[in-house]
Amino acid sequence: MIKKRFFGIFGKIFLYTMLILLFVIGGMFFVFSSQIQSTIALTQQRQFSEALMGFVAQTQGKPTDEIVALTEDFHRWNTSFELRLISEDGEILFKTEGFAGHIGINEFPNGNIEIISGNIGINEPPDGSIEVISGNTNDLPAQRYQIMRQAAFLPLGNGLHLQVDGSHSGTSIYREILGGAVWVFGVITLVSLLAAFIFARQIARPIQRVSSDTHMMSKLLPVDPPKERGDEIGQLSKDVYAMYTRLKSTVYQLETEIERVKQMKENQRHFFSAASHELKTPITAVGGIFEGMLSDVITPEEYPVYLREGIKLVKEQNKLVSEILELVKLGGDLPSLEKEPVNLLRCVEGVLKQLSSLIESKKQLLTIDVADNIICELNDRLFSRVLSNVLLNAAQNSTVLAEIRIAAKEEPGLVRLTVWNGDAEIPERIISKIYEPFYRADEARTTDEGRSGLGLTIAKKALDLMEIAFEIKNADSGVLFQMSIPIE
Repeated sequence: MIKKRFFGIFGKIFLYTMLILLFVIGGMFFVFSSQIQSTIALTQQRQFSEALMGFVAQTQGKPTDEIVALTEDFHRWNTSFELRLISEDGEILFKTEGFAGHIGINEFPNGNIEIISGNIGINEPPDGSIEVISGNTNDLPAQRYQIMRQAAFLPLGNGLHLQVDGSHSGTSIYREILGGAVWVFGVITLVSLLAAFIFARQIARPIQRVSSDTHMMSKLLPVDPPKERGDEIGQLSKDVYAMYTRLKSTVYQLETEIERVKQMKENQRHFFSAASHELKTPITAVGGIFEGMLSDVITPEEYPVYLREGIKLVKEQNKLVSEILELVKLGGDLPSLEKEPVNLLRCVEGVLKQLSSLIESKKQLLTIDVADNIICELNDRLFSRVLSNVLLNAAQNSTVLAEIRIAAKEEPGLVRLTVWNGDAEIPERIISKIYEPFYRADEARTTDEGRSGLGLTIAKKALDLMEIAFEIKNADSGVLFQMSIPIE
């Protein structure tokens, strides 16, 4: 299995997503705090200016006593303002207890007024810098009043001047709002963290599965089919799995082919070894006869007997060589077999004519149960050779007076042809070996009755070429060879 690392695909997606969200949230918080600071300052400035403008408008055209009364009433409703009312000659007509007196009085011989203003912010300038704006007393209703530290110096009617100093700044309000914003942005950050985790998990999981599957595929380990997905990752998983299945199939075919080639080489080695043994024995015997004649071990009177024996051995060798050549031919690349309608009963009877002398010599009982109207599409020459080898094998391996039964039965799509020979049995341990070249059940490997050991080998090769299923087994105290011939 692939070792899981946090900084794999999941960790990277989660980290990059979280960094982007933190950058966005941090930027939003910075902009929000700056805007809140400016908004509080502007709001306080507006409130301060509007209150003073209204008060100045009320004092226009009023006598001094009434202006003093209005000043006292203004302070009663605006306790956050500290006030000092000064006459034209500098006399203090009204002053609140908390007035600090930060701003002095300037005289203007030309009848103009001076209004002190500056920044309104959380952090007041340490140097107390101010901005001076001049205007005319006749333009009071339209006069622009600017504020510095919530402080102002206002000209009133009758030569009076009002000095105002606000006692509150926006620091406490700003801190309250900013404290609430910290909690809100903290919750947003946590929610973003959870969303980034879920997002990274959903994106990384299919990629991690593809990575894990491909790692297992590289080792040709079993892998489950991918889950259905409608996106590019799903298509990638399908394509990778399709390549994996084709790769497995190709590897399996190659392994099968390699194993087949190995088996073929082993069979060839075994075949050549067995063929060499089968050919060497009679050649040695014939050579012994000739040497005996040349060395006068065999007298001239005995020549006819030994020559007939030599001729017999040569004929057997000729037959064996013919069967080896036929087996080699069947094992090669043959063209498509030509088929023709074959009457099954006529084919059986034609083969039995060649074997009648052997069956009669052993006084075996032959029974034929094949209907005259069974027609099969077969290669007549090849199937006749198969049937000849099977019947010869049955006759040779049955005892004297044994029964041999040949039967054919029509079934849906096929004809089942059977050859049964009684008083015979094949040991279970060698049933799988009887198709091997030159294999005989007897250890002596005799060649009595013309046995070459290639009959069933040739029969198997021919039936495989004709695609006819077959089997051989012990049944009813005998041996049954069964063929299933398809009917087109």
